[in-house]
Amino acid sequence: MTPSSPPPLSSAVFICISFLALMISPSAALTCSSQKFTENQVYSNCLDLPYLSSYLHFSYNSSNTTLSIAFIATPSKSGGWIAWAINPKATGMAGSQSLVGYKNSTTGSAQVHTFDVSSYSSIVAKDLSFEVWDKTAESRSDGSLAIFAKIK
Repeated sequence: MTPSSPPPLSSAVFICISFLALMISPSAALTCSSQKFTENQVYSNCLDLPYLSSYLHFSYNSSNTTLSIAFIATPSKSGGWIAWAINPKATGMAGSQSLVGYKNSTTGSAQVHTFDVSSYSSIVAKDLSFEVWDKTAESRSDGSLAIFAKIK
């Protein structure tokens, strides 16, 4: 090989593949299809959400107009929380109805509670403006939390 000739094709391919592998973070390798639940729940749809390495699994039952959801995300810091919300009246957080999951600092168990975000200065723990039941939360081995609920 002379100094002006390009490297052999196999070297160029190896360098290119190595570079691409370094650019893919381990969290990007996780997708909806790779996630399993402790209770073996199955959802007919899933979205790899574009922010915060979060995922939304859901199934819609048209016979009783019920949405079953599983929202998975990693809290931004240890001891933090995750939230999934619906705003039935507008866009944005003000007016949204949210499910908030966190790890209880005393018991260590994952919990979920409902909050009404009536304005940017008022967040109140209370029942939502629509039916929500079977609310549970799960702490996952990778540090993420999952919120489960059924919504009418």
